[in-house]
Amino acid sequence: MKIPKKIKVGGHIYKVIYPYRFKEREDLYGRTNEGRKEIFVTNLDANGNKLPQTKIEETFLHELLHAVDQTYNNNDLKEEIVARMGEGLYQVLKDNKLLKE
Repeated sequence: MKIPKKIKVGGHIYKVIYPYRFKEREDLYGRTNEGRKEIFVTNLDANGNKLPQTKIEETFLHELLHAVDQTYNNNDLKEEIVARMGEGLYQVLKDNKLLKE
């Protein structure tokens, strides 16, 4: 999957900042800023090692779900649900070869 530079969710354009290096919390893989319409995704783990492409792709989908939730669901989903949905959606797309390499 190619991580896009921007993505439209509803009527909003989200800027995708990838790769992003989290300085405030090195254990983060991604974050969505609703107010600024930004999605941040890293390609490195806390030790500075390159993440597997599958983790990067799943993280992007996870953050995209946050953007969809914020746009259409008033940010009502709990983090645990977003995490499960992100993993599930990624697995379905990957297993059915719906992701471009």
